[in-house]
Amino acid sequence: MNLEKVKQTVKDLNNFIKLTEECNADTFEKKAIKEYAIYGSVSRVADVFNKQGIKIENRKVQSTDISNIITSKPHLNELHAIVERIFKRNKRRIRYF
Repeated sequence: MNLEKVKQTVKDLNNFIKLTEECNADTFEKKAIKEYAIYGSVSRVADVFNKQGIKIENRKVQSTDISNIITSKPHLNELHAIVERIFKRNKRRIRYF
């Protein structure tokens, strides 16, 4: 890794932090995007929503609901586009136990 790549990575991470902190989560979809940016896990976001009593059509929020929001088009905002890239990268990751 060279200095320029590191500088760009730091710039990208600072932008991600700024967008996450400034995200106006005024809808269910935007809240799901922001929570995924914070936790990095669809199941954790679903758990948080369920603990808060948030429901979708009188049922508990499921991980697939969060996944569908993240992969939906068009993107709601710049954070949504970044979160989708992170989600796809996390999904491809093969874990070894």
